[in-house]
Formats: sequence, structure tokens, C-alpha cells
Amino acid sequence: MHPRKFALIGGIVMLAAGLLALVAPGARAFNLPNLIVESSYGMFLGIFPMNIYNKLALILFGAAGIFSAYRPTTSLPASIKWARWVFGVMGVAAILGLFTGTNTLYGYWPLFGAEVWLHGVAAVLGAYFGFVLPSRAARALNSSEAGHGRAA
Repeated sequence: MHPRKFALIGGIVMLAAGLLALVAPGARAFNLPNLIVESSYGMFLGIFPMNIYNKLALILFGAAGIFSAYRPTTSLPASIKWARWVFGVMGVAAILGLFTGTNTLYGYWPLFGAEVWLHGVAAVLGAYFGFVLPSRAARALNSSEAGHGRAA
């Protein structure tokens, strides 16, 4: 898959999930920790703890992914940059969700439970499409250019 396609598909999935979670907020479970910001707080799809911050972030990330995939002249660099942002933000969120002291981002943002592995998977995909795949393509391009230079 191409980084541009990853930005488009990832953006669509994030935007759709954010909008769906915003429109159909999850049920409030009894064992959820209290948050300072409990607006729209509940379990989305019965699995993912979310409040308004999670939902808005998904919508923003989704819109940014779609926009970066469709930039007229710079869609590839923009898609790679978007994938790198996904890696950084989602990776930090996954790590923060692992620790009791930070798994609610100090009472503002639920990052615990299934959110940890979801952020972790997104971070791994972002790393692949933002760092690994572009560097492989650059190496392949450099080696093919070097091969053409020797033949001439």
C-alpha cells in the first residue's frame, strides 16, 4: 500500500469513527474512572473509552488524512508527514495509556483499556508508512539511479 492510500483510508476510518462516536455516544459503564472532562464520556462500541476530546481528535486526524491524500501537487509528502504525526501522537497516547498515573491524561482524556492497543496499532502503521516505506523507496530509487549511472 502507498502512503497516500494509507492517509486516505486511515483518514476515512478515523473521520467516520469520530463522527459515529460523536453522534452515538457510548453507554456509561460503572467501572470507568472519573474524569475532569466527562462530556460525551462512555464506552464507544462497548470497547473504547472515549470522551469529547477523543472524538474531536479522531475527526481532526481523519480530516487531515483525507486532506493530505488529496493535496493537488504534494499529496505524497503530505501523506508521509500525516503518517509520521499518527506515529508520534498515537505512540505517545499508547505509552501514556499503559501507566496508571497517566492513563486518563490527568483526568482529561481516557487512554486506558482497548484504547492502548488501538493507539499502538495506529502508531505501528504510522511508523511503517511514514518512515519505513519512504526510506525503502528512496533506497530503491537511489540504487536504480546508481545502476543507470554506471551503464552510461
